[in-house]
Amino acid sequence: MSSSKVNKYSIKVCSMVISCLWISMVYSQNQFELPTNFRTKRNLPLTELDTKLNIYVADFGAIPNDNIDDTIGIQKALNSCREIAGKNKAVKLIFSKGLYDLHTNTNKTHLLNLNKANNILIEGNGAEIIIHDPLKGFFSILNSKNIIVKNLYIDYNPLPFTQGKIVGIDQRNKSFDLKIDEGYPSLKHTMFQKASRAWGMLMDEMNPGKLKDGAPNLYQSKQFEELSGGIFRVKVRSSKLLKHMELNDYYVHIARSNGRTIFKTAHSKDVTYLNITSYSSPAGTYNAGNMKEWNIINCKVKLKEDRIHSANADCIHVKGGSIGPWVENCLFEGYSDDAINLKSSKRYILNQLSERELVINKKTKKGTVLRIYNPREGKLIGKYEVVSDKRLNKRNFKITLDSPITGTLNVGKTKKNDLVYLDSESNESFVVRNNIFKNARRYGILLQASNGLIENNVFENLSQSAITINNGVDWGEGFVAHDITIKNNTFNNCGYDAVYLNNLNSATIALRVVKLKNPEAKGKWCGVAPTNWKGLKNISITNNTFLYNKHALSIECSVNTKIKSNVFQRNTSDLTSEGSILYKNNNTNLVFEN
Repeated sequence: MSSSKVNKYSIKVCSMVISCLWISMVYSQNQFELPTNFRTKRNLPLTELDTKLNIYVADFGAIPNDNIDDTIGIQKALNSCREIAGKNKAVKLIFSKGLYDLHTNTNKTHLLNLNKANNILIEGNGAEIIIHDPLKGFFSILNSKNIIVKNLYIDYNPLPFTQGKIVGIDQRNKSFDLKIDEGYPSLKHTMFQKASRAWGMLMDEMNPGKLKDGAPNLYQSKQFEELSGGIFRVKVRSSKLLKHMELNDYYVHIARSNGRTIFKTAHSKDVTYLNITSYSSPAGTYNAGNMKEWNIINCKVKLKEDRIHSANADCIHVKGGSIGPWVENCLFEGYSDDAINLKSSKRYILNQLSERELVINKKTKKGTVLRIYNPREGKLIGKYEVVSDKRLNKRNFKITLDSPITGTLNVGKTKKNDLVYLDSESNESFVVRNNIFKNARRYGILLQASNGLIENNVFENLSQSAITINNGVDWGEGFVAHDITIKNNTFNNCGYDAVYLNNLNSATIALRVVKLKNPEAKGKWCGVAPTNWKGLKNISITNNTFLYNKHALSIECSVNTKIKSNVFQRNTSDLTSEGSILYKNNNTNLVFEN
C-alpha cells in the first residue's frame, strides 16, 4: 500500500484540518474548562515570569557564531541565574540570535544542568544550538520550580543517525548494502558501537519520516562492513527481515543512547518549554519524572530539509507525575518511537512483614493511593492507601496500608513478582490538545496514566496505533489507565507496519489489559496475553473522525467505555483483507453508537 494511493478526499480533508490547527495556535489556554473526568484541579500552563534582572550568556563567554565551544560559558550563566534568583526575584537569561556550539564534557547524560533553581526564564531569541557529541543530551533541569525555556532551535552535528538507499540485498547471507547519502555520518563512526542500541527502519519514498508499508519497523544491527565509496554491508539477524526490502528503498540507521534526551526534567514544578524546535536527538526529546505542572507549548520535533528522520526515541516520555504534562499546539514528525508515553510510578515489594506492612524499594508518601497487581495471573490484588512510611536504610522503606492484604504476596525485584503501582503518581490531569502527530514509527500516544484529556489532535501516517491504552507488563512498567476522554481528533492511515498488520486486535485506538503469557520464560521476554480482569475504566471516545486500517477501535478488558458520535471510513488502500470498525472482547457496559 503506497501512501500516495490513500483516499485523496480523506487526505485533502486531513490537510485542511492540519491547516486549521496551525491557525488555531492563538487559541488561548484561558478558554480551557476543567474536564469532568479530572479528579485533581491543575493550573494553566506557566508561560510568563515577571523578571527583575537580565543576565546575558555572552557575559560568560558564550558568543554566537565564533566556532568556539560555548558549553562552559552557558553553564556558568545558568549557575549565576540559580544563585541570584530566589523565591521573590525572577531573572531572565538571554541568548543573542546566532549559532552556539556545544561539544562535550564529563557530565554523564546531558551537557547542561540546572539543579535546585527557581524563577528563571531562559530567552533563546531564536538561537541555534548545535551539539557536537551525538551520545549526549542537551539540558537537564532537576529539583526546580518556575522555569521557562523558550525560542530555541536544537540540532546535532554529527547527527545521531545516518540515512541512505538500499543498493544490494543478500537474503542468503542475511545482509543488505546501504549507500549513505552525502553529508550523513559513516557507519564507521564510534557512536554506532557505543550507543546502547543501534537499529534501522525502512522508509517510505513519498513521505519523509514515514515507514514503508508492510515492512518490519526495526532492523537491529551493529555489524557493518565498508565496501567502498560510502557503501556499507549491514548484517541482520534473520533473512525474513529482508523480504520487504527492495533496491533503492530509503533507509535510516540510528545510534540510540537511552536517557540522552534533549531535555530532562525531574522532581520539579511549573516548568515550561515554549516555542522550541528540535531536529534530532540521540534518544527522546522531553523526558520527565516525578513532575507536577509542566508544559510543552508550541514546540516542534521536526524534520529538517532533506532528512527522513528526527528523534531516536519517544518525543515525550513521562513517568510518575502527580500532575501530568500539558502538551498543546505542537508538531511531532519523523520520530522512531512513541510521540507521547505516559506511565505511572511503580515499586518493587521486597518483603511482606504482615497483612498490612510491606518493605518496598523507594519512598512512598503518606496518603499515596496504590494498587497491587499480580502480572502472572493478570489479577488486581487490591487498592490501598499508605498510612505511614518509614525509612529502613538508604534504599528500602516500610509502608503500612489502610487495609489488610488477602493472602501472601509474591515478592521480589523483577517484573514477574507482584508489583505496586502508584495511582497518586499516574500523570493525572494531563492535557494533550491541538497537536499534530505525523509520518513516524509506532504510536502517537502510549497511555498508562489516568484522568486525562486528548482532544483536537491530528494523527496521520503512524506505523502502528494512533493511541494505545494498555499496561506494559512485559516491560515491567506502567499500569492500566482510567478516566480518559478522547474527543474531536482526526485519525488518518495509522497502522501499516508488519507488527500492526499481523496482530488480530490492531486498531487505530486500542485498549487492552495484559498479563505475562509465559512467566517461566528463560529469556528477557515473556510475551503477553489478555486478562480476565477488566481493569480499564471510564474511557470516552466521542466526535472523532477515522480513516482506519483493519479496525478503527479495539476495546478489550474494559468497564464503562463510551463510544459515540464518531465518523468511520475504512481506508481504500488498507493492506489487511478483513476488518471492521470495532473489535471487542471482555467488556462490561460498553456503549457503542455508530
